[in-house]
Amino acid sequence: MLGAFPYFWLAMVAAWTLGFSLEWFPVRHAYGSDVTPGFNLAFVSSALRHAALPAGTMVLASLGGWLLTMRNTMVGVMNQDFVRYAEVRGLPPARILSRYAVRNALLPSLTSFGMAIGFVLSGALLTEIVFSYPGQGYLLLQAVRGQDYPLLQGLFLTISLAVLGANLLVDGMTLLLDPRTRR
Repeated sequence: MLGAFPYFWLAMVAAWTLGFSLEWFPVRHAYGSDVTPGFNLAFVSSALRHAALPAGTMVLASLGGWLLTMRNTMVGVMNQDFVRYAEVRGLPPARILSRYAVRNALLPSLTSFGMAIGFVLSGALLTEIVFSYPGQGYLLLQAVRGQDYPLLQGLFLTISLAVLGANLLVDGMTLLLDPRTRR
């Protein structure tokens, strides 16, 4: 149900309820003004606390689509012959589910994850604007406004490398999960 809402709308609702009303999370910047950037516990915990709402809204907005895809794939896999054969052999339902059904149902979701990285990066721009988070999407917007072409090229290169890296990771996971691809 939450997949129908855009990232930035969920970001505004989360900023209002969890940031302004309840004051559980900070609603601007990437880390607190009282910490010094570096690899120490205070900075890392502050950065994670500031990133919780932007990342959480993006995950929450896309989670519904992932779960629906996984459910539909799982229904199709449970009707396959190899699952019926495992049931006839008398294997426990938990083993059938974990060893046979989930591994096969996870493959289409895993593949679509690699392709969705580009959409997540493009949807992050508005979320970063809502939270005044100095991320890559906000930097991209500033580069377009300032007509900084070398910075735009660098940003597009890093986005392309992130998508390619995610696809490489997905291909590696597919090799681990599906023995048919190891040949």
